[in-house]
Amino acid sequence: MDKWIIDDASKEAVISAIKHNDALVGKWSSFESDVTDNPFYHPKAKRIEKLKGKTTFPTGTYRYRKDPLRVIYFPDKSTQTVYPLEAASATDISYKKRTKGR
Repeated sequence: MDKWIIDDASKEAVISAIKHNDALVGKWSSFESDVTDNPFYHPKAKRIEKLKGKTTFPTGTYRYRKDPLRVIYFPDKSTQTVYPLEAASATDISYKKRTKGR
């Protein structure tokens, strides 16, 4: 199986959001290594999961978790490209934030 690539423009935008936190930046290389091998599966349980339910992200979006880092990304099968959409700590990632109406 060929290696996947990470979209550079998306990567730069996401890294700029976490560059202030050394713990998150330190885990980024693990994210890159894991999702370029297979963005849909990781042998460690719950490391990679498809987002379910109502989210603001496109259908087919996945979540990568390696504490304290969470990365939301979209894998495009046709180009074998991973598009990181957001990265943050477990407490700051948007898919876990509740709105006032819920």
